[in-house]
Amino acid sequence: MFTEQDERLRDFLATGRRFAAASSVEETLQLILTSAVDTSPATDLAGVLLLEGRGKITSPATTDEVVNQLDQVQASYNEGPCVESIYDQEIVLVEDFAEDLERWPHFARAALDHDVHSSLSFQLYSEGNRAGSLNLFSHRKHAFGEDDRVMGALFANQAGLALRGAQRVAQLDHAVASRGVIGTAKGILMERFGIGDDEAFQRLVRSSQDTNIKLVDVARWLVDETSPKSAD
Repeated sequence: MFTEQDERLRDFLATGRRFAAASSVEETLQLILTSAVDTSPATDLAGVLLLEGRGKITSPATTDEVVNQLDQVQASYNEGPCVESIYDQEIVLVEDFAEDLERWPHFARAALDHDVHSSLSFQLYSEGNRAGSLNLFSHRKHAFGEDDRVMGALFANQAGLALRGAQRVAQLDHAVASRGVIGTAKGILMERFGIGDDEAFQRLVRSSQDTNIKLVDVARWLVDETSPKSAD
């Protein structure tokens, strides 16, 4: 006989098959959040915060406009459980935001103003680095129990996998584009100076070393300089 937790795990596994059909990382994250709200009885709202270049925090997916507003407060003041999860702790549990007004004065007040009283946040990793946090919110105090931690951790793992997959695709796209522009630059040098493929590549390498500019950027400059300029 299946227990309630067994049924929730079965629902999670069934939902996981839908993630594979998503066409973008944003769609995948949105599916994960919606499934978290549907699967966890304690969760009323959910969102993901991502840490991008130079410490910029963005909010690519949420289940409700309230979460968008709370995320904006966290990004603006750099405070709150979701931010703390990104930088300091793998799991941050808040039982009652009324008890954290001194700890997070701006965020805790905003949460209470929106009738959000507790939260559970999980740190997300991508390629071994901190990437963001998956965050569950409840309108009730002391809402999250051990089952919610287990289910939340599973959803956070799915979100981390989605981020890693997106990052690897981006790296592959960049590598393909780099090879293309370097190949075009070699072709220009081969035609201009009547040299072979290896010699053309070595000239690009020497130019990169002499100017302390990345090889792909040297190649891109050469291609741009050689391309016909449009008339004004």
